[in-house]
Amino acid sequence: MSSDSLNTYLKKGLQQSDDRAKHCISIGKDGEDLFKALTGALKSELEDDKKHIDFYWGDKFVDVKGLKPMHKHGFILLEFLNVWGHHGWCAKDSKAQYIAFQFPDRFYVIDKDKLRLKAIELCDKFTPENVTRKNRVKPSQGLYKWIGRFSKQDVFTYLRIEDVQDIIFEEIMIPM
Repeated sequence: MSSDSLNTYLKKGLQQSDDRAKHCISIGKDGEDLFKALTGALKSELEDDKKHIDFYWGDKFVDVKGLKPMHKHGFILLEFLNVWGHHGWCAKDSKAQYIAFQFPDRFYVIDKDKLRLKAIELCDKFTPENVTRKNRVKPSQGLYKWIGRFSKQDVFTYLRIEDVQDIIFEEIMIPM
């Protein structure tokens, strides 16, 4: 996704301030730049970027998630529907094959379909009625729950990185 379209998404879709939108873009871009430098992966074309593919890493399609505060505390967020109700990056219809989560000392690369199934296994059965609509849910409060924000159509959940240790495809160490 281009910086302009991502900025529009953050400002209009999520109604974020200019400063917050710039901060979010910076986290994503920094994570993508580091992933590319460590792996030699090729940046995707804009059309694929819209389908949740940030990089072509060999024959793999990878969506990269930059270092977020929750990662420093061992949590990951999985997006199933975005703010407009379209498939999110962890949805079955996302074209990403792998998700690379940046943590302080490494990237955890996880098969997206296994990650999705792990969330479905750990969370209550999904129904629209099971989605808690609340803003600013802390990862510890949203663990294994279906969450969405007020006046948005998104659905996501939180897992612990320990929950997915058995499905990690690869760990890419970040030199210190």
